[in-house]
Amino acid sequence: MFVPVKRLVGDVEPFERLPGAAGLSLGMAAVYSGAAGLAKCGAAVKPTHVVMGPKGADGRYPAIPVLPTTVFETESTAAVPASAIGSAVTLHTDGLTVTATTTNGVFTVSETENAAGGRVRGRFI
Repeated sequence: MFVPVKRLVGDVEPFERLPGAAGLSLGMAAVYSGAAGLAKCGAAVKPTHVVMGPKGADGRYPAIPVLPTTVFETESTAAVPASAIGSAVTLHTDGLTVTATTTNGVFTVSETENAAGGRVRGRFI
């Protein structure tokens, strides 16, 4: 799951409550379109939001907008080598983790443990 760990500015983005598809989960990368609401993000699609909690009784999810100043931490499905720092990797199909694939990447790596299931930090820029 994508967890905000640091912001490069003093401001904190507010939670928004947005409608969305069933099955979204905490920390999931999502895209928002007005008509459809939030949906799980594709592998090579830059997310607009990260889901921050379960769907409420009103059918809306709490979510934060994805800003280039927010550093997120997640896990990798494969070892992301130190040589990938500064490069962008793709999202896994679960919308919660990243891969080591740099072709059409959307998550720019700033730190990595270089292990499958290891922690990776970066930004969506």
